[in-house]
Amino acid sequence: MLRVGIEAIKPGMVLAEDLVHSNGRYLFGKGTALDEDHRRILKIWGIHSVEIEGGIDDSDPSIADECDPALLQAAETLVAKRFTPGSLDHPFFKELLHICTLRKAQQLAEKGPLNKDAVSSAPEPVPVSVSELARPSPRNGVTPQTLIDREPALASLPNVFMEICNVIDDPRSSAVHIADVISKDMNLSAKLLRLVNSAFYRFPSKIHTISRAVMMIGTKQLSTLALGTSAITMFKNIPVDFVDMELFWRHSIACGVSARMIASYMNIFNTERLFVAGLLHDIGRIILYTRIPHQAREILTRAAETNGLLRDAEIEALGWDHAQLGGLLLKKWRFPLMLEHGVRYHHDPFKSQYPLEASIVCLSDVLANALEMGSSGEHLVPPMMPVVLDKLGFEKAALAEIVQLIKRQVAEILYLFFGERWA
Repeated sequence: MLRVGIEAIKPGMVLAEDLVHSNGRYLFGKGTALDEDHRRILKIWGIHSVEIEGGIDDSDPSIADECDPALLQAAETLVAKRFTPGSLDHPFFKELLHICTLRKAQQLAEKGPLNKDAVSSAPEPVPVSVSELARPSPRNGVTPQTLIDREPALASLPNVFMEICNVIDDPRSSAVHIADVISKDMNLSAKLLRLVNSAFYRFPSKIHTISRAVMMIGTKQLSTLALGTSAITMFKNIPVDFVDMELFWRHSIACGVSARMIASYMNIFNTERLFVAGLLHDIGRIILYTRIPHQAREILTRAAETNGLLRDAEIEALGWDHAQLGGLLLKKWRFPLMLEHGVRYHHDPFKSQYPLEASIVCLSDVLANALEMGSSGEHLVPPMMPVVLDKLGFEKAALAEIVQLIKRQVAEILYLFFGERWA
């Protein structure tokens, strides 16, 4: 018996056990011979892997077999230098290194002859501790609260944003209430309808109205998506002359997609909340870049010069980090506490009242950085305590499948939120 990702299913593979969705729905029985129709249905239901009898025909050459060994070695050298020392001792990170190495080898092959000098000169990461970092006193009187209070964009939140918050807070709210609120904003409604009709959900038929979307996804789930979409709209056009905002949002969307994939794989209900938490996990850095740009530039420079973690440079310079700032922002916006904690504690999951959700966002941030899918300014793969990985119980066998799904969905969601320019 072997667990196989959906994309790796071949006609004739046989289910080794009954397949039941997390909501209790029976899908297929043990002994079912799978075909393309079965695989399509599994995708619709968000199933990412299944147990099959026997093994996989591995006679096809892998990417590793086809690559020049020198190219693979160079790729591994470059990739390993982005991981913090000690992290590669864990089996999960070893598998992640392998996947990232193959991706990097393909990229190097596409660029032409290997530049050995560029490989050897790549800096080594500065050793860091994965234990809780010391938090010095705030420097220069700048605190997360003062930055939040000074941010003018927060004083002019759209009415629909506040109404959505009220709907989420009200236990008496119905599908009709949330549909009415969202429908007041035509731009928001259009974005949400494009999202629910995308490969993000893979519904078998097109959804034409917000009321139908609420019925298909759920009141709380669509409300959460509406909040995340509204938040991006408020910040997407902010100019920052020293940070590539396309890369920022690409990283954020990759983290959100990854969080949703991991939550779905782990059969966690309401994966939309994990998508939004991942989407907004680095929102505090936008406040840093716009409100204290001179200090933010110095922090980025310091991290680059020392080849250290950007978060460490933030704490060294300010006494606090972007995660704390982002959490306060979501608190001011009256986001649900789980979302606030998913952002605030995505580097310290066990300090949260929602350690599972914060851990998923933490892992998603690691994946997005390791795969170099955009960047919020960080150039290294953030450390992740082995105990967090172990508590999640996330199987490394699912990693390759999730990486493929992330790659396909990020470009589409970038297009949905930002149009052709960034897709």
